[in-house]
Amino acid sequence: MIILMRTEKEKGLTAIELLIAISILALIIIFTAPMITRSNPEFEEAIKITESSVEQARKTARYYKTDVLMRLETDRQMNLQSITLSIPDMQKNNALNEVKEAFPLPAGVHVSSEAETIQFNHQGEVKNPANLLFESELVENASLQLVIR
Repeated sequence: MIILMRTEKEKGLTAIELLIAISILALIIIFTAPMITRSNPEFEEAIKITESSVEQARKTARYYKTDVLMRLETDRQMNLQSITLSIPDMQKNNALNEVKEAFPLPAGVHVSSEAETIQFNHQGEVKNPANLLFESELVENASLQLVIR
């Protein structure tokens, strides 16, 4: 009977040990990332306001069976932003829109978008997807991208 015995201890990690270590790090990152954005209540509130304004635009478009325009507007004097919803006035054929609702965003959060206007069709669908970037003025490097489809 032959018995093999190892005399030297092997160095390094096995594939299983490495996989477990990577999994633990991934879980830590997944659970701590949302805490960074939640540390700023204004940031969280701006996201909720934007999501509710998108839902309101969809409901309004379906209810009135018409296009609805969503705009991000900035009051430069007071340094505040708001989201406005409007229904284009098709009867007068001019650039004036009837503002249905305005959603003021909290101070301390800056929202930017490459699109001036997000248009919802009569079924509540977005004609061209838009990206909104939320940046906190209070927490360094805190940002979030919201895609409206």
